Order: sequence, then structure tokens, then C-alpha cells
Amino acid sequence: MTGNQVEALKIQGEDKLRDKWKKQSLTEQQTCTQDINAVLREMTALVAALKVEVQHLQKDNEAQETQIKELQDHNRVQVAELAAVKVNAENQVEALKREGQAKQLAFSASLSGNGHTGPFNTHITLIFRNVVTNIGNAYNPNTGLFTAPVRGVYHFDFHIYGGGSTTPVSAALIKNGEHICVSWTHQTAGAQKTSNGVSLLLEIGDVVFLRMWANSWVFDNADRHTTFSGHLLFIM
Repeated sequence: MTGNQVEALKIQGEDKLRDKWKKQSLTEQQTCTQDINAVLREMTALVAALKVEVQHLQKDNEAQETQIKELQDHNRVQVAELAAVKVNAENQVEALKREGQAKQLAFSASLSGNGHTGPFNTHITLIFRNVVTNIGNAYNPNTGLFTAPVRGVYHFDFHIYGGGSTTPVSAALIKNGEHICVSWTHQTAGAQKTSNGVSLLLEIGDVVFLRMWANSWVFDNADRHTTFSGHLLFIM
């Protein structure tokens, strides 16, 4: 075999190897492209699935946010209702407490002093300063006034004493400036005593007191002859 033939065979072999390599390279490129396309398709499908899942999650989150807002609103309503119930309960307790305290209302006091009060040329309010009992503090010993703290029926008694004289012994029970009843006696000699009592329906804030008439007198000393008493019978 000549040198040219050898050279020709060599070239032919290289060409075959080059063609084989090209074919193999093309095949590999095609395979690689197919693999890349498959991966891209899988990634596209995965992204699409993720988008759908994200959308579902967003909807779920929106629904949860709505539920949370509704629960918060409901909780605020419940808190407000509980606060109202608490205030109402406290008011009821306070009202029951006041009512319980109001049921315990009674006072009794004497005129005090040592001797006669009067006579004067005008009516005066008798102030019974010597307090024996003042449960509920509805009677004021500084003014002589009883002020009703609750609406109800009250009973009042008063007893007045004085010496015999041309001056009568008298006192009238007054409600808010209105004359209700009077106790009066007159004898020229010896001690004299008179009394009266009445039950009244009083509204909250009504005032009851004793008024001594003009040109009359009353007497009291440590023996407490002249007294004024009252108590609540029942609430209306």
C-alpha cells in the first residue's frame, strides 16, 4: 500500500469519526434539548399548580380574615353586653342596697332644753335636738326636718307638754308647707299634754316637721316630755 493510500485511509477514517461524533453530538443535543423541554414543562406545570395553591391559600386567608373580623366584632359586642350587664347588676345591687337601707328608717327625738319654748308672735319650727334614735339619718336634728329618702308610707307621732296658763300648748305637723294635723290643749292650771299621729304617703324628697303656732308654747326638760317620732311602714 502506497503512502497516498494510507493517507487517504487516514483521512477517510477521520471523516468517519468526525461524522460519528457529529451524529452523536447532535443526538446528545437533541436528547439534552428534550430533557430541558421536559424540565421546563414540569416547572411550568409546577408553577401553575403553585399559582393555583397560592390562590386557594389567599382565598382561605381572606375567609379566615373575615371570620377573625366577625369574631372580633362579636367579641366587642359581647364585651359591650357584659359591660352593660355588669353596670345593670351593679345598679340593681345598689338599688337593693338602698332599698334595704331604706327599709330601716326610724327616728325619735325630744325637744331638749329646760323650760318653756315660746310664746312667740309667729309660727316657728320646733327643732328636736335630743336624738334618741335616727336609723337611716333621714331626720336632721339641726333643722328639725325629716326628709323622705324613698317613696313610701310613713307614720309620725308627736307628743307635746306645757304648763297650765292662759297660753295654749300646740303644734302642727307640716308636710312640704301643708298643714296635715294639729295637737292643741289649753287649761289655766296644772300640767297639760296632748298628742297626735298620722300616716302619710311621701315621695322622695318630701319634708315633714312640727310647727308651733304663734302665741303658744311647749315645755321640755331632761324627762323628755315633748317628742317627735317617725318611721317607714313600707315602700311604694
